[in-house]
Amino acid sequence: MKLLIIAFSILNLSSIFAQTHKNENYKTEINFGNGFIVTSFLKVKQKKNKIRLTSPKNSDVRLVGFLKAKTGRLLGKSPKKGILVRINAVLKKDSLSGYISTTLLDKLQLKGKLKNGLLTGIIYKNKKIVGNIKGKKSKQTKIKYSHLYQKIIKLTEQNLFSHEFLKSDKWKKYKKELKKKLDKVQDDIELYIAFKMLNFKLPFSHYYLIIREKSNKKMDEIKEQAVVYEKKNANTDYLKIKNFSTSQKELSIILPKILKSKPNNLIIDLRDNPGGGIEAAFEFGKYFISNNSEIGFFVTNKLQYTGFDYQLFRTLPKAKPQTTIEFIEYLKHKKGAQLVFDKSNIPTFSGHLYVLTNRYTGSTCEPIVYILKKSKTATIIGEKTAGAMLSGTSFNLSDKYNLFIPIADFYTRDGVRLEGLGVTPDIITKSDEALNKTLEIIKKNK
Repeated sequence: MKLLIIAFSILNLSSIFAQTHKNENYKTEINFGNGFIVTSFLKVKQKKNKIRLTSPKNSDVRLVGFLKAKTGRLLGKSPKKGILVRINAVLKKDSLSGYISTTLLDKLQLKGKLKNGLLTGIIYKNKKIVGNIKGKKSKQTKIKYSHLYQKIIKLTEQNLFSHEFLKSDKWKKYKKELKKKLDKVQDDIELYIAFKMLNFKLPFSHYYLIIREKSNKKMDEIKEQAVVYEKKNANTDYLKIKNFSTSQKELSIILPKILKSKPNNLIIDLRDNPGGGIEAAFEFGKYFISNNSEIGFFVTNKLQYTGFDYQLFRTLPKAKPQTTIEFIEYLKHKKGAQLVFDKSNIPTFSGHLYVLTNRYTGSTCEPIVYILKKSKTATIIGEKTAGAMLSGTSFNLSDKYNLFIPIADFYTRDGVRLEGLGVTPDIITKSDEALNKTLEIIKKNK
């Protein structure tokens, strides 16, 4: 009998030890959704059935230096111990259930497994699957990035929309700082943040690093609805367009229905819309721009110019691209183009049009807002737009990293350079008050 008790005790202890993961290190690929996939190194701490996985410590020191990092922590502006990703979970046998906290995104839910040196799981946001996580026990604790430096500089200097900036002291300083950061950062999250921080110092937009691993295609196909439509009341419709990248199909279905119902008032919400491509923008334009229009001029580093030159820009060929890819490929090899919009035979909206904007309304949105304001087709309400109107594309750095570079500057037909300027609304109000302000105006006008 005693032998049986001892045997069962040994088996029970073995079972406990099998579930212990203290001080293990996992090289982990985290897919946060929307193509944002990063590699980090998660260290495991376990106390009974509670488990914590954390990315490398002192990332803030590597990103901003010792003094700024310590000050940031004291003020509560830097994460505790400089840890950018924390997973707090409960481990039952091999199953994990908990939350992911990061400095980049809102808190996310995780359900997965930790077994036999493998970490796997599904990431949820508001009960919807947004991504996944895959890790393997490893002795590796950091990634080397210094080899990316030369290629980043070469690609930028060959393709940036203007060579003038490359002659400046700012560019020389930027190169030095970039080299230092690439020597220090340890994982993809630090790399992404470091690049983004440095880019705030540059006098142009559309320059950033894209990090993408080969991943589950089903996860890549998960896309959030890009257009939201609702009736605010009997006379007012509301249309939220989250981007001009993936919204063309939705717009082609919803906009005809709106025109057919003929609301007296239509609110187009472009707040937080970062822009996108030509396809969705032209789809939108068909229903709101009533005449053939010269949108503006795109100019590249292959054209010798200093500022707006109407006579010179008018010599550029007129472009009526069918797709964004087609237009970008054209700009890569040419001096520039006049972008022209030809009105279709579709009737345009004839009611009162209101467009909501904020400081995150950028890129493709901005010429649209500018034209609608200048032609007095719409009343613009909210905050000044982002002032981020350049045309860019991505260039390959490696199997995993791409560099997005602005390859063409943009001027409106009447000479306004929207980059760094933005579009000022007709009625200025805080972003979160713009919709209520618009509804008040509609009610008053009624």
